[in-house]
Amino acid sequence: MTISEFLLLTTIRIETITPNGICTGTGFFFNFLFSKETGMSVPAIVTNKHVIKDAIKGKLRFSLRNEAGEPQWGHYYDLTVEDFEKAWILHPEASVDLCIMPIAEIHKMVQSNGINLHYTALCVDDIPSDQDLKDNYSRVEDITIVGYPDGIWDAANNMPIVRKGITATALQLDFNNAPKFLVDAAIYGGSSGSPVFVFNQGSYSPANGGLVAGSRIKLVGIIHAVAQHTVTGDIRIIDVPVSKAPIVATNIPNNLGVAIHARKLKDFEDMLRERV
Repeated sequence: MTISEFLLLTTIRIETITPNGICTGTGFFFNFLFSKETGMSVPAIVTNKHVIKDAIKGKLRFSLRNEAGEPQWGHYYDLTVEDFEKAWILHPEASVDLCIMPIAEIHKMVQSNGINLHYTALCVDDIPSDQDLKDNYSRVEDITIVGYPDGIWDAANNMPIVRKGITATALQLDFNNAPKFLVDAAIYGGSSGSPVFVFNQGSYSPANGGLVAGSRIKLVGIIHAVAQHTVTGDIRIIDVPVSKAPIVATNIPNNLGVAIHARKLKDFEDMLRERV
């Protein structure tokens, strides 16, 4: 598997049924409490709280592989989950728009039916530390965002949409003293929960300049909001919409997205450790 294939297989499209209709968002796979010694972990899907809010039912579409571990493009497994909102563990801080759904039981269920899910999962080691960000990352980095903007995807092959941009505020800092940073990229409904990567192929420049040979892929954030201005000129930062419900005011995206620092995923490890 190439590094770009790894990137494309990290996400899953989330479709929910709410009292307001059908909504879409993005989730990605993450192995919590991963142990290199044993290979054991707590597999889960990560997304935003507002993606699953009020969801009566949810649908997840998993890609499949054969017994040899090869992908079976065009083949997939649709899983419908009742009481969808209740299946998620919310981040303990109300201001942190993150939640996770452990999927170990899903694995057991589908494997008992001879189905092999095909995806790639991130872990804490894929998140740069504060020291790593300081020593090896520029204040302006190219970023790659993977997800399902406006619900768009390659449905035939169950593949996401990839978009590029740059960091609009430094990864080394918390924007307005919140664990967030801004990205200069087109963010639309359905992008909620999209992972934000620093993804370099072949070479990259460290913080002090120069050139490093090799590739780099690190999870630095999760999209959750977008800056918009109204026709009257007011600036607002709102959760990325998950539905296309009609609204009274006309909001115009200004290509500034808001991402939660990936380090906040580590808070779930303590929660899961207690449950395990």
